[in-house]
Amino acid sequence: MAHLSEETLTLLALGESPEPAERAHLDGCGRCAAELAALGHVVRAGRAEPAPVPAPDPRVWAAIHAELGLAAELAADPLATGDPGADRAPSAPGATGPDPAGRASAATSGPDGTGQDVTGQDVTGQDAGERPGTAARDDGAGSGGVVDLAARRRARRGVPWPLAAAAAAAALVVGGVSVWGAQRLDREPDPTVLATAELEPLAGYTARGSAEVDERADGTRQLVVRTDPADVDGFKEVWLLAPDAQRMVSLGVMAGDEAVFVLPENLDVEQFPVVDVSDEPVDGDPTHSGDSIVRGVLAT
Repeated sequence: MAHLSEETLTLLALGESPEPAERAHLDGCGRCAAELAALGHVVRAGRAEPAPVPAPDPRVWAAIHAELGLAAELAADPLATGDPGADRAPSAPGATGPDPAGRASAATSGPDGTGQDVTGQDVTGQDAGERPGTAARDDGAGSGGVVDLAARRRARRGVPWPLAAAAAAAALVVGGVSVWGAQRLDREPDPTVLATAELEPLAGYTARGSAEVDERADGTRQLVVRTDPADVDGFKEVWLLAPDAQRMVSLGVMAGDEAVFVLPENLDVEQFPVVDVSDEPVDGDPTHSGDSIVRGVLAT
């Protein structure tokens, strides 16, 4: 069964009316209905009016004024309105007054303005199959014109998916910026550096580099390798070598001038402390080519 596209689900969540085939699919597909419900929740959260932020107590400004030694004419609280009972926080657009489009309130209307919520349930008591395909509108001149919802839907189909997604994201950002701004963004702590190496060029090369073994918060170790740009005939491969260079472990291909490799848990770096970056020909031979670009020894 072909599911509804992300573009279609986004447009429905933003308020578009579903076409008959789409409504039939939503009625029988729990996956698409759940995705639409989740998108509708995001849109409603984004369109919700943020709680007003009260202005600070006038004593805050008084303390700032005294601490900075400002002039006497600046002693008045710049946020004071003169009305002790007034809310000094700016109100959000559309916070008061009637809905300019005459639409039903969010409590009795779905995101598409038809009285149906995003899960397909008709909150007005009207069966979805009984709703007409057109709706009257007031164009501001009392014309009582009629808008063909299906035609409007087809016209909106020309909106590329990235723009539709951007519209949904904009609704969330504009309505919820004050909420997100108050949250603390957790990030993974910096890894612990266990060992480092300076990578020196070998014969025929001038590139230099560095390598370090890091331990992340979850206990995994990784080798971070950085080199100067170098002309290679094939591709760059990173190795860990034993001190005698008779045993070695390939960590993988290095694309670009920096690469990160997760080290196996049972790999003893003390037994393979030499970091080697080689120029490998595309010949299908998994062994070391013997053509090393840079090399260095890890030290704690």
